[in-house]
Amino acid sequence: MFLVGELFASDRLSIDSLFKKQIGLRSITSLSILSTGNSNSYYLYPDISISGDPTIWNDTKGLFLNQTFIYTLNPKIDLLVSGGGSYMRKEYTNYVDNSYSSKNTINFDNLWLGFIYTADSIYELIPQITLQTAVIQRESAVDMTENFYFKSQSIQASVRGYSDPVVYSIYGGFGYNADRKFNNFNIRYGNSFYFGGNLSVILSPKITLDFGIEQRYQTRQKVNGYQNSELRSIPTFSVGSTYSLNSNTAISVNGSFGGSSASPDSVFGISLWRKF
Repeated sequence: MFLVGELFASDRLSIDSLFKKQIGLRSITSLSILSTGNSNSYYLYPDISISGDPTIWNDTKGLFLNQTFIYTLNPKIDLLVSGGGSYMRKEYTNYVDNSYSSKNTINFDNLWLGFIYTADSIYELIPQITLQTAVIQRESAVDMTENFYFKSQSIQASVRGYSDPVVYSIYGGFGYNADRKFNNFNIRYGNSFYFGGNLSVILSPKITLDFGIEQRYQTRQKVNGYQNSELRSIPTFSVGSTYSLNSNTAISVNGSFGGSSASPDSVFGISLWRKF
């Protein structure tokens, strides 16, 4: 999402295109592969977070497809629509016969709406606020699946700037999760707060080398009022590259790596940006 804010896939990569706002529609299509050896289940949008499923898994691998549309009304306001689905393979030990088993699912995950506000520059730094709400989320816990409406919200504030040949961004945010009521129990996922930074080195008018680091905390989870987790730390480090195919299309690849037992081991992704 840092690259969404910086490049917009609208021009060849240059100093002008990094900071220029253009009226119109942009599309970002992202495909990500998540792998983790811990017991958690994860969501990747709008940020990496642990879902409320209290099931203890041995290993999880997931393929996530996310489609985002951003429409710029004017230089200060962007409208944001994002939806996604996933294929998940979760492995576990069947303690009845001590066999190693797996569960495979294909799901529509969520639909988010929001907006991005870009303020006037302050000493060559550009402040930006992104606010989103989940219109619908389809979630599972202990073999039960429910649809939830307007249960999660996300707000992020950032500042970005340029120092030849580097574009940098510093940000912080908060994610709120209301209680989820399944058929037989209630789950409080816990809220999250985070901060981090991103850096893009402009190698040529068409290529950037991208780095990011983030520290996220997710508050304790409760099931039917009983606490079943502590405050969880989810640090991640990412590296990638963006290549501008032409004036309307760019492609980026990236890898994110966890730095704690609560983080996913790795998330590898590829994104296609398109200006219409």
